[in-house]
Amino acid sequence: MKLSIIIPTYNSASVLPKALDSIICQTFTDWQVLIMDGVSTDDTLKVAQSYNDPRIHIYSEPDKGIYDAMNKGIKKAQGEWLYFLGSDDWLLNGNVLNDIFAQDISDYDVVYGEVDAPHLAANHSGEWTLQTLDRNRCHQAIFYRRNVFKRLGGYNTKYKIWADYDLNLKWFFNKKVKKKHIPTVIAHYSEGGYSSICDTEMLKDLSWILLVRGRKMYSAEEKKELINEALCTETSPLKRRVLKIWRLLLKSKK
Repeated sequence: MKLSIIIPTYNSASVLPKALDSIICQTFTDWQVLIMDGVSTDDTLKVAQSYNDPRIHIYSEPDKGIYDAMNKGIKKAQGEWLYFLGSDDWLLNGNVLNDIFAQDISDYDVVYGEVDAPHLAANHSGEWTLQTLDRNRCHQAIFYRRNVFKRLGGYNTKYKIWADYDLNLKWFFNKKVKKKHIPTVIAHYSEGGYSSICDTEMLKDLSWILLVRGRKMYSAEEKKELINEALCTETSPLKRRVLKIWRLLLKSKK
């Protein structure tokens, strides 16, 4: 099995068909889907079962949120590569998986591209670098080799919103994890609950992640470089808050 696609769901009956249809139509066929449902009270399970495809595996049990569901999917996945798709997201076109796996990625552990997400503008495009590290990469744009999770562990469920950012920082800074950016738009990332996320919770997650990871991973010179870069770019409410965190990092010990 080449690819396991993990879809966490909860009351997703109205949006799940578009996600599944975008997978079923792929010219690349060596995949399985793991629907990790949190005991939906709508017709999510009926919708999933209606596909009657042996490659679609359905699990429904209580979970502690989306990242807990994703961790459960990791344990059940059989694929060499793992990919996470939101139930309200969809693969961009029928050839996108073939476009990724037709390339020589045998030497890499993480392969990431782009998402179609107008609400994120250009903040999530291009290669992820030290200068753009304050902008998380969407998991809808990332393919992880299975050994990444064996090496780094799964998603830290203490983070309610940005556990994916925490995981991304771990593989970004791990020299043993080989990364490759491919300038291909992989999926449409729906805004969904993004605009309704409690800003306080988002900042709380972000602050802890940056302070915990950054204190250990950045040298003093790197922290200065991050702050200088942030000062030279356009500001936004979230960007200004991130900048304050970088300043705290600069004062912290390596």
